[in-house]
Amino acid sequence: MKLKYLICNLKAHKTFYEMELYKDGLRNINKGNLELIIAPSSVYLSLFKNEDITLCTQDLSINSNLNLTGDINIEALKSLNVKYAIIGHYDRRKYYQEKEDIILKKINLALENNLKVIYCIGETKEELERKVEYQVLEKQIAKIINNIPRNKFKDIIIAYEPTYMIGTNINPDFKKIETTINFIKNIIDNYYHGKIEVVYGGNITIDNINELKKINNLDGFIIGNSSLNPANIKKIVDKMILK
Repeated sequence: MKLKYLICNLKAHKTFYEMELYKDGLRNINKGNLELIIAPSSVYLSLFKNEDITLCTQDLSINSNLNLTGDINIEALKSLNVKYAIIGHYDRRKYYQEKEDIILKKINLALENNLKVIYCIGETKEELERKVEYQVLEKQIAKIINNIPRNKFKDIIIAYEPTYMIGTNINPDFKKIETTINFIKNIIDNYYHGKIEVVYGGNITIDNINELKKINNLDGFIIGNSSLNPANIKKIVDKMILK
């Protein structure tokens, strides 16, 4: 299956000067037909407005119409040519206690304003050990997809990130990932009669990308630590677009 996306979540890393150098490093990447999506900290979004990449926000406010102190207004994001929003990431669920009701509001706000959504789901290590990971994923899918118009499915990417793989050096279980990707796509197809693209995230490196890209039914990757160096991104992209 042809890979379509490489999503780079930079989280809160880098100073202004470091981000300027980072931006310059991205200009040497031959993306081919791959969509390279960069999600810097919101304070740096304007640096990338005129670059030849797809720009993504890591968050947005559900109270955009109120213009509250510290919020990220969706109109401001659109004025910076932001095309995607990461919503439901484990960091937000864990440290900011974001539940599905808040996540759904953010997703619908993004979709109503023509931003595409990267919706993050994933089980914890404890849920994996209890063998309830598929129930957890189905629940995370259902609470959102049940409340989104089917004609908006094309504007959503599901990012499957097992939470115990984020920011670790644990070797991915390629067969388990493939089984889970198929499970997610079958849920969307069989229960909601639609198609949603799915990407994988969790300890993706230059060393394992060749094996990961062989996973059937996968549409791309979302990377964290490996995205902090443009040279790494270039090597990963080169491997992704190599037949």
